[in-house]
Amino acid sequence: MILIFILPFAHTMTLRLVAIFIPVFFYLLDIIINRKIAFKKTPLDFPILFLLVWGLLSTIFSVDVRYSFKEYRSDMLIGFLLLYSSINNIEKKKVERIIDALMVGAIIVSLYGVLEYFGIAGQMKMKGRADSFTPDPQYFSAYIILVLPVILYRLRMAVGSIKYLYLLTASLLLVSLGLSFTKGAWIVAFIELLIWGIFIDRKILVVLSAVVILGIAGLSLTSGHRLSEKGLIEQYRDSDSVRIRLWKFGIIHLKDSPVFGIGYGRKNFAAVYPEFFKKDIQHFHTHNTFINIGLELGIPGLIALVWLFWATIKSLWKDWKDKLNENRILSFAIFVSVVGFLIRIQFDHLLVDEMALMLWLLVGMGFAISKRKEAVNI
Repeated sequence: MILIFILPFAHTMTLRLVAIFIPVFFYLLDIIINRKIAFKKTPLDFPILFLLVWGLLSTIFSVDVRYSFKEYRSDMLIGFLLLYSSINNIEKKKVERIIDALMVGAIIVSLYGVLEYFGIAGQMKMKGRADSFTPDPQYFSAYIILVLPVILYRLRMAVGSIKYLYLLTASLLLVSLGLSFTKGAWIVAFIELLIWGIFIDRKILVVLSAVVILGIAGLSLTSGHRLSEKGLIEQYRDSDSVRIRLWKFGIIHLKDSPVFGIGYGRKNFAAVYPEFFKKDIQHFHTHNTFINIGLELGIPGLIALVWLFWATIKSLWKDWKDKLNENRILSFAIFVSVVGFLIRIQFDHLLVDEMALMLWLLVGMGFAISKRKEAVNI
């Protein structure tokens, strides 16, 4: 509960480690008390093991070993440790309390983003784009698309007047997402609402139509204010063409180090290709997670990452289709979160830091409530 609440605020590794230590501590304590390791097998085990081994090998052969090991430890080791401690530590009866903490955190982060945009609180790091407590608008928008389907789950399951609270919360998230002015996240939110409307609640399609209409109207009104400011226009200028050039460049150079890559860590791209970095000084990676992982870990690492995500969405989809699963709607919500995140990271490399931890925490929750998990006592 503490961890899922604090992640959007946890920009420093120390703060994240303190929060992560809590579920890990109780998992280890349970092992000590019961004198056995209760490890629940999942379809994720082999791709994660391969990623960990290959990531370590890539770090050894990295262009910057110290930097790569730091990133490997903070993203891979800690991220997967959180995933497995969640799978093995979260009890089904406690899931709703965890979501309560997520709700409170999402409301605070989104409300602060709105207040920040209108100059009532805080200060935006990028002119005209709300980022709330997160490092930048990209992180802020990634957080919103990760938690939005879970809020929709609460809206779907609520009865009586409490529905209005969740509807208001979902609306607040969408407004704050709009104020981040992140086009890739707008596309993802649209897709998430569309999927939810088709499979779960057709009324959401009406909400989706209203969001599109209000969004267009809001942009029209804003264009006379913030969008017309020179600084914000410069942020948007040629963003699509720059990304396309980065993607092409990254794909072409996958052949440079096809086995172990250039070493784990986004900034290795700028170190290996300084001539490209000088042309696009703000872009130290390819703005696509899969291309970047291919460059960092080589082709085997890229295949393992695709394998990991395929196993994740396949398992969550099966849990949704299982009519005997009393948590099937939540399984579907987490499935939508993962699919949305996968689409989002086609435009940026966001499988890092607190966003990666939020993803693995949600996935861990999804596998913790699954009826198909298998416990192995060691």
